[in-house]
Amino acid sequence: MPSGVTPINVAFAASAAVYDPWYIAMEKGYDVEEGIKIQMTQAGGGVSTPALISNKLDYSTSAASAFSAVLKGAPLKIIFTNADKPQYRLYSTSKDIKTLADLKGKSVAVQSRGDTFEIATRIELLKNGIDPNSVSYTPLGTGGALLAAFKGGSVAASLLNTADMAELGDAVNKGNLLADLQKDVSMLYMGIATNDQKLQKDRDQVLRFTRATVKGREYMKAFRDQAIDILTKYNKRDRAGNADDYDQTIPLLTDDGTLTPEAQEFNAEVSAQILNMQKSQIPPIDKMYDYSLAKQAYADLKSAGWKPEK
Repeated sequence: MPSGVTPINVAFAASAAVYDPWYIAMEKGYDVEEGIKIQMTQAGGGVSTPALISNKLDYSTSAASAFSAVLKGAPLKIIFTNADKPQYRLYSTSKDIKTLADLKGKSVAVQSRGDTFEIATRIELLKNGIDPNSVSYTPLGTGGALLAAFKGGSVAASLLNTADMAELGDAVNKGNLLADLQKDVSMLYMGIATNDQKLQKDRDQVLRFTRATVKGREYMKAFRDQAIDILTKYNKRDRAGNADDYDQTIPLLTDDGTLTPEAQEFNAEVSAQILNMQKSQIPPIDKMYDYSLAKQAYADLKSAGWKPEK
C-alpha cells in the first residue's frame, strides 16, 4: 500500500450495479488519490450496523438498516444516498387482487422485517391513503423462498425486481401489477452510513471517502461500457446480466447524493411506524442525516473542474 494511504473498512451487502461507484473508485484509483484504500467487507445490514456502532467498521452501505438503528438512538448518521428509488414492482399472486386496497388483511412477502421491501411497500400504501398496518408482512429471506411463495400463492403479493420477474417467467402473469415503486417512491434505498465519532474525529477522511465515491459514480454515469466491465470484473457475474442491472440502476441514482428534506422526514415517519414509535419520538432530522460532506464533495470537484476520464 502506498505510503500515506489509510485503509478503510467498508461493508457491502451485495455486488449489484448500485455498488459500482465503489468498484470504480478502487479500479480507477480514486480512493488512493484521496489518501485512502477501500477494503471491502461482505456483510448485510444486520451485521454491519452493530459493527459500525462498535467502531469495528468505518462505513456501511446498508443505509436503511443503519437508519433504523439511528431512530432508536444509535450514534450513527446517513451521510450519502446513492439511490433513492427502489427497483421494485408490487405484483399480486392472484387475479382476484387487482388494487392496493385489495391487500387489506392479506400478506406481502418481504426479505426481513423493516427492510427496504417493507419500507417501500408502506410508503406506497400511505401515498394511496391505505393504512400500512392493515397489511401483514411475511419475512422470507433473500434466497428462493420468496419466489417459491409467490409461485405457490402463499402470500397475496410480493415486491419483484427485474431479475425476479425473469426467473418467475409466466408465473408473474397469474396476478396483477399493483404498483411500480420505482416511479412512485422516494426513500433511503442505498447509501453510506458512518458513526458520530468518525464524523467528529476524522471528518476529513469522511470527506475524502465521499469524494472518491462521487468520482466513481460520475464515471459510472459517463461511461456505460467501461462501468459494466468494471462491475463484471469485481462481481464475476455474466456481463449481459450486469448490463441489464446497470441500465435498471442508473435511473435510481440521486442527482447529488442527498435526499430531499421531504423524503428525509417521510422516510423517518414510515421507519418509525415499523418500530412502533410515536411521531413525537423521532429524533430531529439533523440528528439522523448529515449531507454536508456530500454537498462539499460535489462542490470541491466542480471548483477543481474535475471530470471523469476513460
